[in-house]
Amino acid sequence: MIASLPQVIAVAESSEPVGPSNVGLGSVVLTIAVVIFLGWIGYLVINSRRKTRPPEEAPPNQEFFMDDEGLENNRLTRVLTAAVIAAGVLAIVMPIYFVSETSRQEAAAEEINEDYIHFGEEWWVKFECGACHGPDGGGGAAEIVEERSGLSASWAAPANNDVFFRYSEDEVRHWIVNGRAGTPMPASGLEGGGAMTVQEVDQVIAYLRSLQISQMEAFEKVDDEVAAALDRIAGGAATIEARIVVENAKLADIEDGPAQFEVIRSMPDDIDALLSGPGTCTVESAALVGAACAEEGPDADRDGLTDDVEPALTALAQLAYETLTKRSVDPVTLEETTVYDDEFDLEFSPTSPFSMSDATGTPIPDLESARAFISHLDTKHLEWSLLTTRNEQFAEPVIDGIAFLEDSLERRAWDVDFDQVAAATGLTRTEAERSVGLFNAYCARCHTAGYSAGVEFEQEPGSGAWAPALTDGRTVVQFPDAQDHIDFIINGANASERYGVNGLSGVGGMPAFGAVLSLEDIELIVKYERSL
Repeated sequence: MIASLPQVIAVAESSEPVGPSNVGLGSVVLTIAVVIFLGWIGYLVINSRRKTRPPEEAPPNQEFFMDDEGLENNRLTRVLTAAVIAAGVLAIVMPIYFVSETSRQEAAAEEINEDYIHFGEEWWVKFECGACHGPDGGGGAAEIVEERSGLSASWAAPANNDVFFRYSEDEVRHWIVNGRAGTPMPASGLEGGGAMTVQEVDQVIAYLRSLQISQMEAFEKVDDEVAAALDRIAGGAATIEARIVVENAKLADIEDGPAQFEVIRSMPDDIDALLSGPGTCTVESAALVGAACAEEGPDADRDGLTDDVEPALTALAQLAYETLTKRSVDPVTLEETTVYDDEFDLEFSPTSPFSMSDATGTPIPDLESARAFISHLDTKHLEWSLLTTRNEQFAEPVIDGIAFLEDSLERRAWDVDFDQVAAATGLTRTEAERSVGLFNAYCARCHTAGYSAGVEFEQEPGSGAWAPALTDGRTVVQFPDAQDHIDFIINGANASERYGVNGLSGVGGMPAFGAVLSLEDIELIVKYERSL
């Protein structure tokens, strides 16, 4: 039944819906249907415009090669024959390669090692390692100023041509990188504040290995080292006495300084007056002293110096030559000689423009000789002027050094009573001497203060330096069992490992002497150390 128009209007104006959300659901469905329809139409349009792509070829591994009939002929035989031949070649080549590979790798490693040695030698020279340790690593000395006395000293640098018998490679690397505080040994690695890279340090180590002597050679030099150590003890007094004579000569030179300066005090002004004065100057000579020549004098040889100036300059030069002298003392004979300054040994002649010759015999123009004379005189004038005005300051450290040496000579700290050592150790006199010689040659560097600086700076045996003191029975406390003491000297110390009673090694500084000293010699060292 169809509703009338008034009924429809009434329903539309009513506050109640016609059905449960029928109007909203219908709109959503209609929208979705339209979108799907339009999308399908678009898909058809796009695909209708695409060109038909040709079918892709199948990859080779999915294609058929040959059927059985095609394979079962000479072709398969040739392939299998080639395979057998290849297998045979491999069967022959692989063992040959296996046998030769080891030698090839060794040759390659040797070539790399040779390169390392070559570059290591370059760093050894560049960083002047050989200046202290010797060009061949056999030991040497470094010049230092000894702190307590202020005296110059020749610090004994150890031999490096047997270092790997005493230290491991890591320990050697540690000393190169970080140096050794309290000694002339500088830090050379970047980590320690030096300039060598890690690779350069490794190359120096490779070079050090190339310098190593044989173990037999290391054993054979023990007797020489012991003899040298005992000779040092025997000649200790003479060494210090000679040093006192040398220092006294140095003090006398300082004290003579003011009198020498008085002789040359006015000499620069006198030369200025000669070279720039009227009638004695030339344009060239006046220019030497930064002046102008108002009236030139006669210059017969035309060398830029007037005839009157040349003999006057000769006299002044000879006066400086005879005055500014120093003393030299032969350390063996203690004979004193006078040292002259050859730079003042000049002679000018108005008849020759070339009065002097250089080391090769080439003539030197007089004007050039005069210029060199003036320059050298100015330097010495300043030096002797300072020596005069600060004479006490220069003399004081020398006087203190002489007092130090005289005290050292009186104390005789380097001296050893071998009879007393024999009584304390139960050794014979000969064994006692060898035990002291062994200790001084191989142990005193670290365990006796001042030993490396020289006999005049040496303190009591075992007084301690970079290693612990050994006096007052400390070794017996540290090693109640003498065998442990012996083993420690044989094997040395490893970094951060305990030794003895409450002993702890920081970086493994104690070297191992078992590879360079016999058991009998080590036992002698132990007996001497336990008697200190």
